[in-house]
Amino acid sequence: MKTKPEKFPLSIRRGSSTVKIYRDRKPSGEYFVLSFYMGGRRIRQNFADLDTARLEAEAKAAQLSRGDLDALQITGKDRLVYGRALAAIAPLDVPLDTAAHEYAEARKKLAGGSLAEAVSFYVKHHAHVLQRKPVAEAVEEMIAAKAARGLSAAYLMDLRCRLGAFARAFACNVSDITADDLRAFLDSLPFVARGINNTLTTIRTFIAFAKDRGWLSRESRLLDGIEKQKEKAAPVEIFTPAEMRELLDHCSAEIRPALAIAAFAGLRTAELLRLTWADVDRRPGFVEISADKAKTAARRLVPIGDNLRAWLALSPRTGGRVWPHDDQSIYRELNRTVKRINESRKANMEPFAWKDNALRHSFVSYRLADTQDVNRVALEAGNSPQMIFKHYRELVTPADAKAWFAIAPDGAENVIQMEDAA
Repeated sequence: MKTKPEKFPLSIRRGSSTVKIYRDRKPSGEYFVLSFYMGGRRIRQNFADLDTARLEAEAKAAQLSRGDLDALQITGKDRLVYGRALAAIAPLDVPLDTAAHEYAEARKKLAGGSLAEAVSFYVKHHAHVLQRKPVAEAVEEMIAAKAARGLSAAYLMDLRCRLGAFARAFACNVSDITADDLRAFLDSLPFVARGINNTLTTIRTFIAFAKDRGWLSRESRLLDGIEKQKEKAAPVEIFTPAEMRELLDHCSAEIRPALAIAAFAGLRTAELLRLTWADVDRRPGFVEISADKAKTAARRLVPIGDNLRAWLALSPRTGGRVWPHDDQSIYRELNRTVKRINESRKANMEPFAWKDNALRHSFVSYRLADTQDVNRVALEAGNSPQMIFKHYRELVTPADAKAWFAIAPDGAENVIQMEDAA
């Protein structure tokens, strides 16, 4: 049976001391070199055969490990320094030369700074972290904690969306996130300034939660230097009364009540998707948006005008949600509605295009023109007057508003009279 060949250099260890054996060649043949440090100097000894070199290496390593300074010919100050160094690293179980090398490399990286200060900084920012928590798990715990506090479904949905993307980008522990990583993540987001700023606010909330749970140092300054982006006012788009009539005429019976409520009561899409027929019927003459369904977590009532009342009276009811299907399907149905409108238009007409958030924009704009009361409209829309002016108001005339709130199904008066009689 063949023996496994020796791999050089050989390391002979005794305790924290190491002596190495190198193999070399010269014209007269192979020889072996013993290498170790003595008194701060590297000592090399040559041997003709490996067995002799190995015996000498074991003896020297044993002497070094015992601190046999006389045998190694260390005298005076070197003897004292060497003995203290061995005693200092004894609990670490590392060779003295390894400890010295790591110390020298650390000092080089610190460019003259104190190693003790660097270690103190690290301990201050990392040592107290008792649990290494993966970002994905931390996100789930935060959302669960917010839900337990009774925060609105809309807020929780927003957290899941923004922090879901955050968790996918950081497949690491919370304590491993760096400021550069966060900056790169925010720069990669395909949002306008407002969307990036909203995500930044959510991340700030997450970082505060992580600090409270002990997953991140309280001294951490991950977001220092990351400022909010300057937001540009986005153009407000609304539907004309003629466009709204086309939407209601070409949509399916299932989606028609949802479109009517959005256009004539101004509900947000998220609120609309959670709305039930009980919310429509509970308070006669009003649509009730309960706190758990409102974005602002504040209950509000929106008046049901005559035209909306007529549309709702003709709508089929399942007893459940106003839009009875999954959230994404409403967008597919809207696309089908737009396609039907364009198929019905004449060849020389501009194609009908869907406008994001335009139903709510339209309600606020026409309602403000109709009432001339910004506080009233803000209350009905679930916003502050300042937000109404900043984001939702488009200039329309009272005549435009009258035409908007007159959009009703054929025979609307008869429908309302029949409902009143019932």
